[in-house]
Amino acid sequence: MNEHHEFRPAQRPDKRSDRPEGRFEARSDGKPERPRRSLRETVCDIDRDILRMLMRRHNLIRRMYNAKGFLEPAEEKSIRESWEAAVSRVSRDPRLSGRFFTLMQEMEFLPRPGEDGEAQRPAFNLAPADLPVRLSMAAPRACRLTRAWIALAACHGQSVRIAPALMNDPVVDCVKLLNQLGAHVNRDDGAVHVAAGAPLGTPDKVLFVGDSAWNFYLLLGHYLGRPSRTKFTGGAALKLADLSAVRRFLPLMGARLVHVVPKSDGFPVRIECSGVLPGKVVFPADAPVELAEGIMLAAPAYERAITLDLAAMPGRELAFARILPVLEAAGADVRREGDTLHFQPCALTIPVEPDLPAEPELAVFLMGLAPALGGEVRLEGRWPEWPGAEAGLQLLRRTGARVECSATEMLACSQKPLAGLPGDFALPEGLPASWRPLAVALSAMTALRGGHATLPAGLEAEETVVESYLHAAGLALDAEGRLTAWKPGEEMPETEEPDEEGRPVRKPRPALQARGWNAPDATWAVALALAACARGKQEGFKLGNPGVLTELYPPFWVLYNNLPEPHMTREHREAPAEPARNRRRVITNAVAVPPPLEDEDY
Repeated sequence: MNEHHEFRPAQRPDKRSDRPEGRFEARSDGKPERPRRSLRETVCDIDRDILRMLMRRHNLIRRMYNAKGFLEPAEEKSIRESWEAAVSRVSRDPRLSGRFFTLMQEMEFLPRPGEDGEAQRPAFNLAPADLPVRLSMAAPRACRLTRAWIALAACHGQSVRIAPALMNDPVVDCVKLLNQLGAHVNRDDGAVHVAAGAPLGTPDKVLFVGDSAWNFYLLLGHYLGRPSRTKFTGGAALKLADLSAVRRFLPLMGARLVHVVPKSDGFPVRIECSGVLPGKVVFPADAPVELAEGIMLAAPAYERAITLDLAAMPGRELAFARILPVLEAAGADVRREGDTLHFQPCALTIPVEPDLPAEPELAVFLMGLAPALGGEVRLEGRWPEWPGAEAGLQLLRRTGARVECSATEMLACSQKPLAGLPGDFALPEGLPASWRPLAVALSAMTALRGGHATLPAGLEAEETVVESYLHAAGLALDAEGRLTAWKPGEEMPETEEPDEEGRPVRKPRPALQARGWNAPDATWAVALALAACARGKQEGFKLGNPGVLTELYPPFWVLYNNLPEPHMTREHREAPAEPARNRRRVITNAVAVPPPLEDEDY
């Protein structure tokens, strides 16, 4: 008897085929088939295939590197043009043809697993000692103001010394950038020195500014005042940056910006400046506030008087609070009328050792160690009077900690580790967006210690990152919005996810990944480090990319691993003495007779 068989495409074997969300379909003979894999699982498999292809592409690109360790520009241009031609046939999205290609070129992967089959890719274990903290140290100085002072000194040919300086990647890149322009800038023993010399010019060079856009705007303001042209290159962050607002603004300053990569809005860029500046410049609302800060620092050295109108810029108050004290301390001829600044050309007098406030973004997290572990954190330095800075202190005070700031010192003291938050715990008004991870960490610490905790309102913009952070900390939000923790060996609380037909299905959350969590930036990394102080009996949390924090504050992990009483200075160890050599003398009866000298040897 001939039987009719229905041919179906082969499916990948799936060990999860017995899951209840799969739907059964009846065959022609009446017997049920195995459940069809859900679309979600299929998409996850495709994502893993994409990752494998990206890793293969990365390895092939590295094999194409030249002897200097980078891809030849002609090769990269050919690959990019081929990619753009392929994208144009399937999509009109410029992000796919531009930004996605840049990401593929810049992304990095972990090394291959070991020969034994186990992955030799350990994450950074966050397990500080659960003891009251006793921290006393000099506060890290403001990063942008450090660069502002050394740039002013180099541009005006004067000397300056910043100590103790925050020696992170943006500062190091700025030092290299100024030396490339002809300055004499040195960094040693936690300080930055600028030697007196000739004022900086505007040479036509290729300048690398790193990943900091502020380094670019700092030098851009210097170039705008003179007839000049140059090319700026940067890291992956600037290659993905959107400089379209800067491109539209520069013609008002008699200059233009040209992107080297066609159809791109980021780096690398060419700058051409006429040096002919208008008497008044009105900054549009979409212009970066960092651009205004760079022009404010360079305005005293312009040949003509200039007026800067920042009334339309949302972040103007922060720019005034940061830059105007620097200009006043240097003797700049600047007059403020509301949101307008009037500059007159003048010669600046740079203080030999200017007074810098602390870097609040780092200091507020360091003071967060007091409620995290209990104890006392004492930072030597001055808290800045900037918009939003006071909101960070208010956030710490809402935990019950005693926070005091004077002209020379910042103190945070807590009698015991944080185990509860007030019912009306909320984000203080004016809290900078980059400081919000501290509020999430405080809520997480309360939940990990068994207290009642909910996330403060105002975190909707970071919802995806917050959920990922809570998962890494072993926490989840229940139906009532409260944070709940689970013990090792237990499954996480269930969550509701819609199936293919939109019906809610309760599913267990996946277990905490042993490889560690990749923090999106430095503030989220230190927020996980603070939450690890309250981990209790749980295994230490794991951070997959600790380098994201060392780029901002290199000594942090030395401090963190030596809690509760870290010493930031390395102990001086004397070199071991060399063992005494055996200098035994050998005495013989032999006599050395030199050969006779010939006449030509005289």
